[in-house]
Amino acid sequence: MKDFPIFPCSDGVASLILNEIPHRGEAYILIRSVFGSPERLLRECGDFCRGAGAEKIYVSGEADLSLLPVYARLTERSLEKALLPQTSARAELTEDPEWTALYNQSFRQVHAAKTYEKTPENAYFIYDGSERIGLGQLIDDELAAVASLKKGYGQDCVCALAEKICQKRVKLLCAEENLPASRLYDRLGFTREKVKRVWYLYR
Repeated sequence: MKDFPIFPCSDGVASLILNEIPHRGEAYILIRSVFGSPERLLRECGDFCRGAGAEKIYVSGEADLSLLPVYARLTERSLEKALLPQTSARAELTEDPEWTALYNQSFRQVHAAKTYEKTPENAYFIYDGSERIGLGQLIDDELAAVASLKKGYGQDCVCALAEKICQKRVKLLCAEENLPASRLYDRLGFTREKVKRVWYLYR
């Protein structure tokens, strides 16, 4: 489903992210500017998203949304690469369509996670010997996604994928509501830096 990077309304401008509607029934409203009533702007955007098939709608951006319930707080985290433990696991680039199915399955319940229809660039499978233990993705030299496919291998997956990063510091975004991932990054020593975006439940 097509997104609307610029969705002009009588009370402001927003971006409508609709690509998750066919997969998760979710739409995202990113408010760019408000020059009238924020309530009317949200209502117009929300009605459009609902008409496009959204069952749940989340909102973020340039408006006071603090009265709405928080859905996901995306926090920037980082760690010096040299501080990560050594691992025998290795990450290998892949174009295998199976990556997409396994990724979507792994991230289906993760807050604000993207669904893929085909395997993206910089997608990796992670192996321990000949056994596939996880998958991940890098975007702009940052950890964009990492998931263990075998219980107990989360740390190895993070460390193996981090080895592919050229920078000295490993950076990522993690929803604080994603408790298993947050606990893993805490244990590894990743610092919590600024909250980059907060998504609120609109309806």
